[in-house]
Amino acid sequence: MQAHALTPRMANALESPPSSALTPGFPFLSVLASGGHTLLIHSSGLTHHRVLGSTNDIAIGECLDKAARIVLPAELLQTTKSTMYGALLERFAFSQAEHEVTNTAGTRNDPAVSARDRGKGAAGCTAREYLKKKSGGRYAWYRVPANHDDATRMSATKWGWGFDQPLTKVHGGTKINSLELSFSGLLTAVERVVRFRTDLASRKLTKIERSIEDITIEERKDIARELMRAAFEHVAYRMILALKSIPDQPAVVMSGGVAANSFLRHMYVDLGESLRTR
Repeated sequence: MQAHALTPRMANALESPPSSALTPGFPFLSVLASGGHTLLIHSSGLTHHRVLGSTNDIAIGECLDKAARIVLPAELLQTTKSTMYGALLERFAFSQAEHEVTNTAGTRNDPAVSARDRGKGAAGCTAREYLKKKSGGRYAWYRVPANHDDATRMSATKWGWGFDQPLTKVHGGTKINSLELSFSGLLTAVERVVRFRTDLASRKLTKIERSIEDITIEERKDIARELMRAAFEHVAYRMILALKSIPDQPAVVMSGGVAANSFLRHMYVDLGESLRTR
């Protein structure tokens, strides 16, 4: 766990020469998002790390990987050379043309390579520069929700279904304001939306099953995008709660494979700008 917590400092130490401008000083809050972990870690020194929040079921990366195998077209899963299904899900969700969805044979179109390349040069940017230069207009539709009710309204889709942030409903009880994270419910929600038809009038799932082959590419993309939105907002809300619980107002760093997701990067930079201007 300490190795994960010190990833931002270790990565910079491997640079030649290392840049002090890119190294977070102690204390800092690490948001570790990967296939095996989802942790909020407060690091106050090289050997002083405290886990503030974690998931009690599956990690965010595992949720995205398993959802990808449900949502992605069979031909895309069969032809890809990568086992990084979460990265493939991101690329599929935001692809603009059909060839971007189907052409995965070469390294230029490999989702893992694309995610890695998109991260290059991000360090050192101000929030405004990142939003303008790195994210472009691909995520211009996204707006930081003002509260949980606003997030629920934004989650409604033209298909009738919507994915809420985990642990925000009444059944979440006191967990709504805890630092606990959960992603198994989101995965179940994806499975149910794919399996059952939604009544557009009531916006509720029916007991009428549907075939995965009947789900259009457009709806599949919306499922992928909305899953990521709900999962990333869930982590972001916990991150804000963690910052409020720490008196020293530390810097925030992201680590783990999911941190390469460009939609997540855009959302969190947008969130930082939103909090700064409120």
